[in-house]
Amino acid sequence: MIKVSRNSKPKALVDNATKWLAQYLNALAQYQASPNPTTKRAKENAENKYKNKQIKDRLKIMFEGKCAYCESHIFHIDYGDIEHFCPKSKYPHLCFEWNNLLLACGVCNDKAHKGDLFPDATEGGPFINPVLEDPDNFFEFEFDPNSEIAIVIAKNQRGLIMEQILGLNRIDLVVQRSRIVRKMAFIALKASQGDADCITEIHHYCGKEDEYSAFARALVKRFNL
Repeated sequence: MIKVSRNSKPKALVDNATKWLAQYLNALAQYQASPNPTTKRAKENAENKYKNKQIKDRLKIMFEGKCAYCESHIFHIDYGDIEHFCPKSKYPHLCFEWNNLLLACGVCNDKAHKGDLFPDATEGGPFINPVLEDPDNFFEFEFDPNSEIAIVIAKNQRGLIMEQILGLNRIDLVVQRSRIVRKMAFIALKASQGDADCITEIHHYCGKEDEYSAFARALVKRFNL
C-alpha cells in the first residue's frame, strides 16, 4: 500500500449523488420492511448506480490502475471493483460518498477477504485508508534476500488486522510480488554500488504507477538512495 491523493469528484457524483442516495435509502427501507424479489431488485438497481463508468474511470486514474490495498495492476486480467472503504451494507449513507470510494482488485475485495468486514477499535480496527493515512505508519515492506520473499509486516495492531483480513501475504500474491521485488532488490543493490543507471531505475520503480512501489521505496530508504 502507498499513500494516494484523492482527485476531484467525478461529475456523475456532483450531479447525482444526493438524488441517488435518496432513491437508494428509500428502496432499502422498502426492502427491509417487505423483503421480496421486487423490493430486492429495486434496492439493487438503486444501489448499483455507483457502478458508473465515469466514477470508475476517475478511480482508475487516481490509483493508476492498481488495487488500493495490494498494489497489484488490475485491468489486464480483471475488471476491478469500485470499493466502499466503509461497506455500504453497514454504512448505506456512504454508498455514493466520493471520499468513501477506492479501487480494489476482486480478491482483496471478495467475501473471503475484506468484503463487508470493517472492524472497529475494539476489534483492532479500523482498516487503514490509503487516501487518509500513510500506510508506512502501519506496515513495513520487507524483502528477504535469502528466501527471496517480499512480505508485508505489520507495525501495530491495526496493520496486523488489515494484513490478516485482506490477505496481504496470501500465497499467490506473495509469489507474484516476490518475482517483481526480487528484480527491484537486484537493481537497488547495484545502485548502492554506484551504478548510475540502476539509481535511476530503482527510483522509477518508486512511481505510484508501478506495482508494489511500496517495496521499491523501502529499498531506496534501506540503501540510502
